[in-house]
Amino acid sequence: MEIIWKGESRFEVKGKKAIVEVDNGKIEVLESGKSFTWPGEYEVKEIPIMLLSAWTKSKSKEESEGAKGEETMIIYFIVDGIRCCHLGKLGHVLPSDIVNKIGDTDVLMIESGAGTNLDTKKAIEVIESIEPRSVVPMGKNANAIAFKDLGAEGVFPQDKFVIKSQSDLPEDKRVYVLLSND
Repeated sequence: MEIIWKGESRFEVKGKKAIVEVDNGKIEVLESGKSFTWPGEYEVKEIPIMLLSAWTKSKSKEESEGAKGEETMIIYFIVDGIRCCHLGKLGHVLPSDIVNKIGDTDVLMIESGAGTNLDTKKAIEVIESIEPRSVVPMGKNANAIAFKDLGAEGVFPQDKFVIKSQSDLPEDKRVYVLLSND
């Protein structure tokens, strides 16, 4: 399986049987022409897909600032046995029921840092609650994500993230992958 960053929050995930394009709030299985933007569970070309509702701001922040957060989708899907989770424009720490629905995650796509809905502290909490085997930043500031704060060292941009099988990912530590979108 290959993950290619297409910029902002859009990724192309190429599997053996299908190509999936995932973006903020939307997932499409390209060969089928089917796309999903609503919460629910789906399956297309042997790719299980689950969309969960989340918000761009935490409820407490909405209440204190009088601002209304918008709905965003957390998209969980499995390609070639690799479990991927795209957090969209998430702006809050995840409640345990959502973490439990997400379950085991091999690749977590997350947007955080300056100019995003998720500051670094909340991003660390989200990452720690999901416990992914690898983290891929996304968004305008993907290169500026605070990798050191997240525990990453020696991360260099690469064109694509290739995972042949789950055994390519370490069990005892987290891999941080910075993709370029040239």
